[in-house]
Amino acid sequence: MNNQSTKDKDARSSNAMAATSHPLATEEALKILKIGGNAVDASIAASIVLSVVEPNATSIGGDCFAIVKMDNKDPVSFNGSGLAPEKLNYDFFKDKHIDKIGLTSPHSVTIPGALNAWEKIHKEFGKLDFERLFLGAIDIAKNGHRVTKVVSNAWKNSLNKINGNENSKKIFLKNGRTYQENELMKNIALGETLEVISKKGSKEFYEGEIAKDIIETLNELGGVHTFEDFSKQSTIRSDTIKSNYKGDFIHQCPPNGPGVTVLIMMKLLEKLNIQNYKFNSTERFHLEAEVTKQAYKVKETILGDPNFVNFNLEKILSDENIEEIFNKINLNSCSDVGDLNIPAHPETIYLTVVDKDLNSVSIINSVCYVFGSGITTNKSGILLHNRGTNFRVENGHPNCIAGLKRPLHTIIPGMLIDKNNKATLSYGVMGGQYQPVGQVHVLNNMIDFGMGPQEALSFPRAFHFNNIYKLEKTVDKEILHGLKEIGHNVGYFDGTHGGGQAIKINRSEGDLLGGSDPRKDGYAKGY
Repeated sequence: MNNQSTKDKDARSSNAMAATSHPLATEEALKILKIGGNAVDASIAASIVLSVVEPNATSIGGDCFAIVKMDNKDPVSFNGSGLAPEKLNYDFFKDKHIDKIGLTSPHSVTIPGALNAWEKIHKEFGKLDFERLFLGAIDIAKNGHRVTKVVSNAWKNSLNKINGNENSKKIFLKNGRTYQENELMKNIALGETLEVISKKGSKEFYEGEIAKDIIETLNELGGVHTFEDFSKQSTIRSDTIKSNYKGDFIHQCPPNGPGVTVLIMMKLLEKLNIQNYKFNSTERFHLEAEVTKQAYKVKETILGDPNFVNFNLEKILSDENIEEIFNKINLNSCSDVGDLNIPAHPETIYLTVVDKDLNSVSIINSVCYVFGSGITTNKSGILLHNRGTNFRVENGHPNCIAGLKRPLHTIIPGMLIDKNNKATLSYGVMGGQYQPVGQVHVLNNMIDFGMGPQEALSFPRAFHFNNIYKLEKTVDKEILHGLKEIGHNVGYFDGTHGGGQAIKINRSEGDLLGGSDPRKDGYAKGY
């Protein structure tokens, strides 16, 4: 694409760069880089800041996935998703005549995995002391921060959820109402909790007084969490999964993350020659919807926690299987995958950092739905996620609830690596179930349609989800009409799909190009 507008210009740096969804997080990452921290240090510090300033989207009471690429080593996947309490299983809910885990139920709170993941990643790759990574967030939590626009809107829409919990009301409401844009907000209890963790490490969260506070809070509400559950939480370090796309390799975290969905969709779009259609055409948006349907059918009917479910990723990504799916897609009609009844949209933050040595971190943290479970702990100021709502209460389903099982997740960091094992793009897209589609949309924008990171992220989006195709209002009307003619149940909606950040490592010119989604409050910045 040419004639790039000012708002779509990439951030540029010849040294290092951070791209996050909040100004305070971007600045904290840069601060860490400038005092000698690497991309791992900076990304963790930024994640901790975001757990203070974007409570609608993330928390130390939530989960995390990351891909870490130290420049001369293979990329590594870190799965910081949480286990279900051991006492929870299908029979537990069946006996209580519950067929779906409620959004604000204590049973929706799986063991938060983010802190364990941050500490494990840091122990292997970090340079600065772990304690140093918390200082910025501690200061912001205790002394306050100004609420930004997108966060304030999410806050406004969560009044009823926050009102449902006494601890949440005390911290997240001001005189009975939600915090508005530019108002000063503090969470002193969380600041003190972060201070303890910075000095004692994540063990305090999983085995100490903080664990006790979380467990007591949940047990008072009917939860069945125990100290044993918390002590069994661990981060999975593994190889990434990958597939080739036009000479580069797309890397994702393995299941229980849904990153394989991205690989399926990109393989299908490569066979469909997506580059032959205009970037802003009915055909492009139609084919994106069609590969979404097929890939999500695989995700929802086959994938789950690999410790509980048998599936073969090699077979799923095989040429034979991709060819079989490809034959179900037609340029002039809509395929039918039935009613997948996929759990809806959670809330997330994504960020990426590339340091002066071109070490790259792609990391994503989440409380699942906006303000998670709405449950805040009695003493420690921790808002707890509700990732357990992603489980199914369906006997025999690969994602059926079971004790110490991890739910089929939604959050996925991404990375593009060339044939010489060098990272060329660290990227991710937020937005719950939209994330795989968002990643594909951005990758196609950059690889197939020649957009820079910022333009690729800003470009209009659409999401085919549970048999409805929802378009952002910036999508051309001609595309809407064209999709209707093909047969899609399509329309505009009031809102946007996700957010996102990306940093392109432009090795031939020796600089970094960054973008940050205008649907969020942050920016990309280098030094």
